[in-house]
Amino acid sequence: MVRLAYDSNVRQTDHVEYPTKGWCGVGAAVVDSPQNEEAQAWWFLDTLVVEHRQAPGMRTVVLEMTLPVGHAPALHIHENLDDTWYVLEGQMALRCGDDEMMVTAGHWVSMPRGVPHAFRVVGDQPARILTVHDNATFRDFVRELGVPAPVRVVPTEPVFPPMDELRRIAAHHDLQPIGPPMTPAQAATVVAGQPVRQ
Repeated sequence: MVRLAYDSNVRQTDHVEYPTKGWCGVGAAVVDSPQNEEAQAWWFLDTLVVEHRQAPGMRTVVLEMTLPVGHAPALHIHENLDDTWYVLEGQMALRCGDDEMMVTAGHWVSMPRGVPHAFRVVGDQPARILTVHDNATFRDFVRELGVPAPVRVVPTEPVFPPMDELRRIAAHHDLQPIGPPMTPAQAATVVAGQPVRQ
């Protein structure tokens, strides 16, 4: 018997057989490094999006997004996507339903499908977030509107399609704008009135 740190007992065996398809039985692991050229990078509106690779057969979609100061999508909902992300760098004023809060590096943000939400990048540096989604609807939105990024920085000249086209494409990818973006004044109210979540 082997005693584990969390006080559970596990029977120790002399021999362990591992699946031939890889350690998890579904294929080889995929590991991306920060400068991996195989991970597709996109200029999407005014952001940089790096689409991290996944092991074959997995549905989880992970996108690393760099959002410039002032970036603020329209108030919107996703009917079939829980919008979840981890803040790597920067500060954001956030509204989800009736809740308003500030989030900074180290915060996990989880907004359930069907709930209106919006945010605005505040402060003096871009925000970087790591989105983790259970389906590809948002990734496919990025692919349809984005262009391959020749360098991994936010675009110096963002490209926004006409609003009617943006709404049409967004709706095709489970993103329904239902109101205007969070304004600088609204974000300032959130910053002034809400302590940073610990």
